[in-house]
Amino acid sequence: MKEFSQSVGRGVELISIVEPKFKTTNISVVFLMPCQPEKFPAWSLVPNLLLNSCAKYPTIAQMSERLQELYGAYLDNSVSLIADTWQMRLMVNTIGDDYALEGEDLRKQAASLLLECILHPNTENGTAFAESAFRTEQQELLDVIQNEINNKRSYATKQARKTIFKDEPNSVSLYGTEEDVLALTPEFVYQAYQEILQKAQILIYYVGSEEAPELPEMFRNVFADRDVPEICVQSPSPCKAEPAVVTESMNVGQSQLVMAFKTQEDISQEALRMCSLMFGGAPFSLLFSNVREKMSLCYYCSSVIVYGKNTMMVTSGVSQENLEKTRDAVLEQLDSMCRGEFEDSLLENAQRYLINALRLTGDTPSSCSSEAFERFLREDHADVEERIRLYQNLTKEDIIRTAKAFRLDSVYMLTQKGEEA
Repeated sequence: MKEFSQSVGRGVELISIVEPKFKTTNISVVFLMPCQPEKFPAWSLVPNLLLNSCAKYPTIAQMSERLQELYGAYLDNSVSLIADTWQMRLMVNTIGDDYALEGEDLRKQAASLLLECILHPNTENGTAFAESAFRTEQQELLDVIQNEINNKRSYATKQARKTIFKDEPNSVSLYGTEEDVLALTPEFVYQAYQEILQKAQILIYYVGSEEAPELPEMFRNVFADRDVPEICVQSPSPCKAEPAVVTESMNVGQSQLVMAFKTQEDISQEALRMCSLMFGGAPFSLLFSNVREKMSLCYYCSSVIVYGKNTMMVTSGVSQENLEKTRDAVLEQLDSMCRGEFEDSLLENAQRYLINALRLTGDTPSSCSSEAFERFLREDHADVEERIRLYQNLTKEDIIRTAKAFRLDSVYMLTQKGEEA
């Protein structure tokens, strides 16, 4: 596998990853913006508006027909928060040129289509997104928000973040509220899209079986007149002096418990991930083995690291009568970890788990670009083998030290209406 990068404009980097075994071509464009929570709803509408139609293919049917001409190519997108940075990823995937029946240059055509979508959207007079397309995507986003409310696990996590990351961008929903979305107009969202084009830091990832000499010129200086801001991908969240406890009641069949632990210490991402995996991130973890299986206190119980925030979140689905018992059990399991009361096999299993996941990197084009993007976020150049060695070198003492660094920051409980936790 060969990887190289080059600048193709101010704040625009093209990263090419060449692996002869791949049979497909993947091109993704990642836009990074400093978080502006008031613009999240508008920004969340942009990716679908760009990829479902464009000036050249103004209907979903026409866009689908064009993708079929490219041997079933597909477009995809995502938005997310990384610490205090907002991310939008736009991607096109197609089969490699070697598999085109008539020798078509599918890679170039796929890149052209992606650029067409990004630079020439489906608009009315070039000042607003087309009304019909806008209304369709607006309703889609409203449905996403409603589904999030109906899914009590995701709802509880969203509500908990308001307390965990109070006064930080991460406290705000990525999609905004229904009222926020209903207040949007085609003109306002188009202006938000223009701001992304002009100000975002942009990373372009190409992954394919051979080098793509045409791509640098295709992408060079297409994003002009740019004023690129500073991007913050590491923004540790301050820990509260005393843990915040919030209880909310709804008509739910299953109560939800969210606990957040924070550290202010400078700890490596490898140690944070390993500690969280051993604590509650895998079927062999302490929370799963003890709180869920042995104690039978909850339906699920897991932990995850919030990237760039030095925060570990524990989420659990619990019967109403077991809320306090589960909360205490989670704290006791962390205390046990701090005391080193876990088997060496737990660390060994976690190491194997993470190392195997890393070794799968390179099996697909998307995993290659994701791994390269993670290296960008980490601001280092450690390759897969170097990171494997970092995980292999972690000791039981490292995990104990990491566990001791965490402090309880927030507890959120979603309880059955009319009941006390």
